Amino acid sequence: MRISRQVRRGFSLVEIITALTILSIIGVALTKLVLSQTRSFQFENSSRRARTASRSAMNILITDLRMTQDIGALDSVDATNNRWIDVKVPIAFGIVCAVTGANTTIALVSVDSFQMAASKYGGYAIRQTTGAYSYKHAGSSDAVSVVPALNCHAPGIYADTAVIAGRAGTTVNVTPGPPAGTAVGDPAFIWQHVRYQFDTSGIYHGRYGLWRRIRGRANTDSVKEELIAPFQSTARFSYFTNPSAYNDTAVKTAPAVMDQIRGLQIYLPAESSDTVPGHTAPQRANTTTSVFFKNTRVQ
Repeated sequence: MRISRQVRRGFSLVEIITALTILSIIGVALTKLVLSQTRSFQFENSSRRARTASRSAMNILITDLRMTQDIGALDSVDATNNRWIDVKVPIAFGIVCAVTGANTTIALVSVDSFQMAASKYGGYAIRQTTGAYSYKHAGSSDAVSVVPALNCHAPGIYADTAVIAGRAGTTVNVTPGPPAGTAVGDPAFIWQHVRYQFDTSGIYHGRYGLWRRIRGRANTDSVKEELIAPFQSTARFSYFTNPSAYNDTAVKTAPAVMDQIRGLQIYLPAESSDTVPGHTAPQRANTTTSVFFKNTRVQ
């Protein structure tokens, strides 16, 4: 009796080599696809970080500069490189309710408690009959002190009773003595001295950041912090002047008289914090924005 045996046939060498070649081609294609998608994500993420830096800087600057008055609030600018400006930024508004030779009592409307705690007292300003504000600079011994609300309620001023987001106002005495002509009922505000500056970043070597320096009484008790980075060294301020330039364009040369500046154009060439593989430089997002001071008088 003969038993039939079936011989199991395996893969030939040619078939194995062909299969490995096909798998290698597929693997290489998948690897290239994954790398392409990864670099695309890194590129978009890098561009997004650059745009975020630009927008964040724009929002920070505009928040303060929109409240800056058109007369007396801009102290000085960088006339050489246009990289910094010094301004008086309001931190609390109110109404004058008592005037003496030594101090002024103001009923302040509510303000964010953190903002007040983080601010540095630079002085106060009183609105004159001309519509412009007269500024008083605080000396080393001048201060803001809370006083009883009756000091303002007696003459019939209740600005401190306004409640905004659950916060009520307060009544304060401020020194030094008031500007000439100050009267009960005049609008007033407390301000701090702020310098915005594009300077060498403390975080990103060889690049620039937007810095804010807040100075207190008599230019003492200052706090300097880097707000956002990185930027290119070409970040700068330009100036809208009064009388306005041709076609109302911003100029790079600041006028000698600061009160002739009625607004700023800010160039923000932001960069991403890193360089995407396959590229030789960080991604950039160039943004230009403009802000005009409050109560601007156009001539």
